Amino acid sequence: MDRARELTGLPSRSAFIRQAALDRLKEIEETGVLVLQDVSEREAMHLIKDYLAKHPGQHYVSDLVEELGIEPKVAFAAAQKLIDDGRAKLGRL
Repeated sequence: MDRARELTGLPSRSAFIRQAALDRLKEIEETGVLVLQDVSEREAMHLIKDYLAKHPGQHYVSDLVEELGIEPKVAFAAAQKLIDDGRAKLGRL
């Protein structure tokens, strides 16, 4: 603990512990809770298609999972189906 305190430049072990607790609390407060809804692949396709129409541009499927609350497995399958059907494009960086 003394080494960690020295590396951070804090004046005491107590200050180090206090700062660590405050940093952890801030991390917890900034972490959102993701609520996923149970939708079929077909419903997910509609949700994604509507979202893309309202929010043009490049989107990652993981962002759609968060924005729309779709289970990741279903979201990836729905996105792939939209790409296969030509209703969405696969982007490369």
